Order: sequence, then C-alpha cells, then structure tokens
Amino acid sequence: MKNKLKFILPIIIIVALTAYLGWQVFGPGPEESSIVTTESEIVPTRLAQSDLNTNFQINDIPLNEILSGGPGKNGIPALTDPEFISIAESEISDDITVIFVENEGEQKIYPYSILVWHEIVNDEVGGKPLAVTFCPLCGSAIVFDREVDGETLEFGVSGFLYESNLLMYDKGFDESLWSQSLGRAVVGTKTGESLEYFPLQLMTYKEARERFPDALVLSENTGYSRDYNSNPYFDYEKDDNTLFPVSVDDNRYPAKEVFYIVPLEGNSVAVRLNLEDGDYQVPDSDVVIKVQFGDIKAFWGDAEIPGYFEMWFSWATHNQDTGTVID
Repeated sequence: MKNKLKFILPIIIIVALTAYLGWQVFGPGPEESSIVTTESEIVPTRLAQSDLNTNFQINDIPLNEILSGGPGKNGIPALTDPEFISIAESEISDDITVIFVENEGEQKIYPYSILVWHEIVNDEVGGKPLAVTFCPLCGSAIVFDREVDGETLEFGVSGFLYESNLLMYDKGFDESLWSQSLGRAVVGTKTGESLEYFPLQLMTYKEARERFPDALVLSENTGYSRDYNSNPYFDYEKDDNTLFPVSVDDNRYPAKEVFYIVPLEGNSVAVRLNLEDGDYQVPDSDVVIKVQFGDIKAFWGDAEIPGYFEMWFSWATHNQDTGTVID
C-alpha cells in the first residue's frame, strides 16, 4: 500500500499543479466564465473585472444577460455641461435627426450626428437638470430628469448592454446601472429607483431651425476628437438585423421601425408614427394621444404625459407583457 501511495502521490500533485497553472495562464473555459463572489451570487467575469464600482449582488435583471458592447466604461464618453451655439453658427446638415427640448423659455437642439458618438448629454434646460440620451442600437431617444430623491445625478456610458440597450451608470460612489429603455436602475444600490421622463420632440434639423429659429444647438466642439460627419453604425437602421441578441422575437412590425412611446404605469403604449391627425384613446384609460401636423403628444386631461421614441424590436422586448399598440 505504501509503495502504491509513493507512486500515485507525485502523479496527483503533478496533475493538480498542471490544472492550476493552466487556469492562471488561460483563465476559465467556456463553461467557467463566472466568478463566485458569495455563496449565493455568481457575477460574470466581464462584470466583476470591469472598472465599474457597482454592487452587482443587488439587481433585478439576470446578470448573465448583461453583455459587453465593446468599448468599456466611458469608452463612449458622455458629455457634461456642453457648449452650445446659435443656429446661424451651426453647420449641421438639414437631414440630420435632432432631439428638441424646451423648458422655461429655453430651447435646445441635440443632433443625432453628435449623440451617436456620446449617447448621453448631462445638461440643464431652463434650470432643469436633464439627461438627453440616445441609444443607436435601439433608436431610443429619451430625455430624463436627473433629479432623484433630491440628488442630481450625472450619467456615464457603462459599456454594457441589456437586451441590446444602453446601460447608463450614475457617477456616484456606488455607480448603479440604469436601463435606458426601462428608465430605472437595474443593478446596484439604487436598483428599483426610476427616472422621470421629460418631454421631447424628434424632427430633422431643417424642421427644427425653421420652427425654432432662436434655439441653441449642441456644438461639435465637445473636447473629443470625433468625426461628426460620419456614422459609426453605417446603415444599421436599414435592415432587421441587430448586433446583439434579444430575448423576444416579435415580427408584427419591422424590427427597426421607430414608434412614439407613452410610458404609463403598468401599460406602456407604442404609437405608430404614420397616424393621421386626430385624437386616439388609449384602451381602458383616460389617456388621449393627440396627433397634429406630425407632432404626437399624450394627455391625461390637460396634463401632458412625457413620451419618447424607440425602435419596435426594443420596445416589444422590454414591454412584451405590458404593452399596447396604437396603429
């Protein structure tokens, strides 16, 4: 027996040492791509080894469905307190889509040609702290109030995606992750907290400068070296293919057709943009969608309900069980 142990023991040691060195050199295999942080939580390596100071153990979405978008944290740099110029000074092309925001008499224009490179603009309009956001992968143009529970948040681009959609992070000490499409924190200590939507309009730059000649335009002088005359996503919006997988395949409408979204508690409403002028009642509610001269707004009585814009596939994925379509 002792002779057998003398023979077997060195083999065991060699095998164990080889396995350990292989792990150190090559890392986990395809079936071992997670790090166990506690007995009850498994955090994927791509999250655990990121530069984010996020408590991944607090979440309400599956961590293994959070994917890297390519650039890491701040690889797509959000803008804060950016420079604006007059329409007379701007050289934005007339056909560029823009987000228009107005508050307390101040009017601002945010061109997609700049937003596609930065995705988030932390700004103030009429004294209101706002986050003007655009996810090129989902065609989602959403403006949020940055004040949450008395705190003014500043957002950055995390480098991660959930259901192909931008995950923002707040630049506080905890760096919680916020789903742009859902408008709420989904990972970190702020999980479950929601952002309030702020009204916006979507139009071409030509329409914006003709309708709002006194508006200020986001300047291309951002402090970053980017080619604002080119689109890094090329013709992404022209076919139904997505760069990243989503969990829902709903082909009732073209995947990348942009809808106007009215966020209601318990029932998000997707409004098709080809509606004729008129009033449209949301089923089982007192909400009326008013379409006039191409502008779409939602009202509950005299109060406007802020909405936003998003591609069909993204809205359908995030609101499959709680959504209503008006077409």
